[in-house]
Formats: sequence, structure tokens, C-alpha cells
Amino acid sequence: MIRAICFDLDNTLWAVEPVIRRAEQAMYDFLRERYPRVIAGTTLENMRAARERVALEHPQMQHDFSFLRKQALRDHARLAGYEEALVEEAFEVFSQARNQIDLYDDVLPGLALLKNGYRLATASNGNADLAKVGIAHWFERSVSAREVGALKPDPTIFHKVVEGTDLQLSQVLYVGDDPALDVEGARNAGMRTAWINRNGAPWPARLLPADIAVTSVTELARVLDCRPPATVDLFQCGD
Repeated sequence: MIRAICFDLDNTLWAVEPVIRRAEQAMYDFLRERYPRVIAGTTLENMRAARERVALEHPQMQHDFSFLRKQALRDHARLAGYEEALVEEAFEVFSQARNQIDLYDDVLPGLALLKNGYRLATASNGNADLAKVGIAHWFERSVSAREVGALKPDPTIFHKVVEGTDLQLSQVLYVGDDPALDVEGARNAGMRTAWINRNGAPWPARLLPADIAVTSVTELARVLDCRPPATVDLFQCGD
């Protein structure tokens, strides 16, 4: 029986690509104004490539996107002859924009419905701050790859969701958009799974399907509330 629902964040509760683009542009504009030597002759695309190189140079830190961005900024500061104070200042600009999120329209109504019957949590590879986003109060706990030291689909991040609670992994339904990272990862960790497929994507033939497939959080709430009696022991709202 499902007692808790744990959500992925990026591309599950909001579209992340436009958020990251805006945040990187805000940081680039800040550097152009405050630390112009950093971007002299350097495009935003080149800065993205530099961050990707940092990730390759620090494979043990690939779970920590904040570290990777700061390390790339540290390298930019050194090459341009600026003090390291640049790093925290520029990253703060990025972070503020990174947490200016446009939730999908179904998210808040769906969470309100689900909150009546289930304990809610999040587990994400990303570095969004739910307090800054303004939705932290919906969730009992929020787990990030950065704090766990591992990226999905590593089971460690899923296990962390139930650590210190009275929940069993099999009592948690994990909801995410990525078939491999979210669905397959959560299933291998011992959770039930829900695929949120907002764009009509085909399910990968090489993977076992999720327990549930929906297009929105509100649809998920309807499915969980309306299961026929034969399966109500698995998805029984309110227990």
C-alpha cells in the first residue's frame, strides 16, 4: 500500500531548460558588468563548455552541480586575474535566477489533492532550493544528489528518502519524467513508480514500464483516487 509520494523536480514539476538558460544569461550579464575581463572574447556557449570540462576533470563531484559551476567560475576568475570573491557573487546571481521557477499549471492543484492522502517528498539530481522556489512547505522532506553524494539512478538517493522514517521503500511511489533515471532507478531501489509523460514521448522498449503513466500531477491524483477495488490495496488514498 502506498503511503508516500516522492517527486523528481526538473521537467516533472517545471520545465528546467528555460530556467537554466535564464540563469546562465543572468550570470553572464552580471560578469559583463562587474567582471568584464572574464567574458572578454568568451561567449556563453564557451562558458558552458568550460563547465563541462570541469565535470570531466572532477568525476568524483559530478553529483554536485553547484560545485561544478563554482569551480568553473574559479577557473574563469584565475585566468582573468580577478579575486575569488567573484565566485560567490556570480553564483548567487545564478542561484537567484535558478530558483525563479514557473511551475506547470497542474502542480499546485495536484499537490493539494495528493496532500490529503499521502506524505509528500522530493528527490532530485538538481540543485533547486524549494524554499526559494516557494513550495518547500508541501513536502515532508527533500533529498538532493548533492547532499547524498550520488546521482540518480544510484539507489542511495532513493533510500535516503525513507531513512529515519517509518516508511518502507515499497510504500513510496516515485514520480518522474525520465524513464531510466527516475522510473528504472526508483524501481531498482525498491519503490513503486509513476512516469509523468508531458510530451507524449514513447516508452523505451528496453525498459519495463512504470506502474502508472500519467501526463500531469492532477491526473496522478485522479488515478490514485479512482483505482478499482482489485488494486485498491496498492494505491489506496488516505491510508
